[in-house]
Amino acid sequence: MKAEATHPQLEDGVALAIYLALLTLTAATVAAGALHEGRLLTVSIALIIASVKASLIGWYFMGLRRERALTFGILAVGALTVMILLVGIFPDLTFRRP
Repeated sequence: MKAEATHPQLEDGVALAIYLALLTLTAATVAAGALHEGRLLTVSIALIIASVKASLIGWYFMGLRRERALTFGILAVGALTVMILLVGIFPDLTFRRP
């Protein structure tokens, strides 16, 4: 078997870039919370940012980039389930009286 060479500096650079991206996305989530455009828009933006952050964490730190296609199929089923549940929640957010 051929041993695969790894480059620690490259891995450290990628980890640092993802860490900085996560910090930036966290700041964007806080800024989105300060929006006064409406609850639906604020929640939608926050959920989109949270899904991007979760994808980055799963892809890099949890090692999903090295997994097989079956893992991504299982992940897709879970993501679809979450989307269906969120679609069910949004009407409650939009038609609720303050």
